[in-house]
Amino acid sequence: MIYLNYAASCPIHPDAKEEIETTLTEFYEYLYSATGIQWYRTKVQQCRETVARVLHVPDPSCIAFVPNASTANYVLLSSIDWKQGDIVVSSTHENPSIRNKLLALSHRGVELRFLPPTASPQQFLTSVHDALHEQPIKAIILSHVSHVDGRIFPIPEIAAMAKERHALLLVDGAQAVGHIDVHVDTLQCDAYFFSGYKWCSGPLGTGGLVISQRLLEHAPSIQEKPAPAEQPLASRFEIGSHNIGLIAGLAKACEHINQEGLNTEGLQNIREAVKQQLRQMKDTRVREWDGPQAPGILTFQHQHHTMLMKIFQKHNIVVKPLTEYPEGEIPAMRMSWLGSADTQNVTKTLDIIREALPVQPS
Repeated sequence: MIYLNYAASCPIHPDAKEEIETTLTEFYEYLYSATGIQWYRTKVQQCRETVARVLHVPDPSCIAFVPNASTANYVLLSSIDWKQGDIVVSSTHENPSIRNKLLALSHRGVELRFLPPTASPQQFLTSVHDALHEQPIKAIILSHVSHVDGRIFPIPEIAAMAKERHALLLVDGAQAVGHIDVHVDTLQCDAYFFSGYKWCSGPLGTGGLVISQRLLEHAPSIQEKPAPAEQPLASRFEIGSHNIGLIAGLAKACEHINQEGLNTEGLQNIREAVKQQLRQMKDTRVREWDGPQAPGILTFQHQHHTMLMKIFQKHNIVVKPLTEYPEGEIPAMRMSWLGSADTQNVTKTLDIIREALPVQPS
């Protein structure tokens, strides 16, 4: 199998897998005895501190652990005090799970506005600015990195505009954390959430949610939730006990990111090579905007999409087909890679495409 769908799920780091087993073995010696409860709380706090370092979050108590980004989004949207007539702004590039939860808000009288893609960050900022000034906006919900084509949205600039107009900004970082350098402290958003099993190479069933004090002002049900004084603020967004082994595995994966850094240059080199070769192929169009792009994602369209997908299936090549949204940008195919070890798979995939499709004359 040639796997080029790391934006969907990455293999767990071996050390993270080992950490899960070690942590659970230790926990089972105590279970929920007095000693075990204290051990559990200490371990969770250590994990919060590790994740805080990779996200550049000054206060680890603002980090809640969740099973995935979709759950974080669900908890957030369920906690906010929505009123009929509230307006939410988002984009047509959001993950289906995020979009579906937003659509559910419409049954409560919340108005939704999905901004279409633009050719440049400045054009998108203009769209956000216009939306914020036409009517009062309750919240903006936006990806940090688009899962559709890897564009990096200008979150700090949007946060400044949202703050000026008293709108919340909730950011989906599922395609960002572990992929690009994320400084939550400078993004100035009201909530930031991510999945641990994508670019972080953590275990399935893990993720994180960073919340701000300002968010609590719009979430009275969470604010009223009783919690012992010694528990972190973000624990109000956590439902029940964690699988402490999985959380420890996520923390270990994040620790490796802190120690080893991101392979941004290597991923970008692969992307530039892929883009250059795809642009030489007839009836092929690379999807991107005139702005920052995440280095491990490239999306392209081909006139004979169905035929190409059959070729991939024949050769057991795994990519992400985009066939349902966003309007005007489908059908398309998203390729994503994790590191230099994927170079051979990328090269082989391009050779297979080249054999099946004519090359434009020079």
